[in-house]
Amino acid sequence: FSLPEHNCSYFKHFTPGQSSEIFEVTTQKEYSISAAAIAIFSVGFAIIGTICVLLSFRKKRDYLLKPASMFYTFAGLCIIISVEVMRQSVKRMIDSKETLWIEYSYSWSFACACASFVLLFICGIALLLIALPRFPQNPWETCMDAEPEH
Repeated sequence: FSLPEHNCSYFKHFTPGQSSEIFEVTTQKEYSISAAAIAIFSVGFAIIGTICVLLSFRKKRDYLLKPASMFYTFAGLCIIISVEVMRQSVKRMIDSKETLWIEYSYSWSFACACASFVLLFICGIALLLIALPRFPQNPWETCMDAEPEH
């Protein structure tokens, strides 16, 4: 028993002029599945990072902030890789010889994905810088000799 396969990622466009013939052009299924899997990894990294941050605030476990920052950075990198895979899929579809595209534009979801990459990546790096130990103030002082911040 097999279910019928449905493709939900298609684009409809019409040719300008007198004929209004409608084409249905699909993106490649492998690209869509790959982008979705990478996006799921991004969500997982963000969830694990949030758990690390919440645990570090609960009992003053500052050592959990470094892994949290790395998880947020990895989540941002996964998002931009997923966006690029989908962009390449759409670009390949547009460059096909079956259709002639006059103009195309990206939607608001593309801008949201790019903004989330920037936010996660910058916040991950900032959290890593915050979690680093205090540098010595004097040249003869080592990091181990420095007074604790709390």
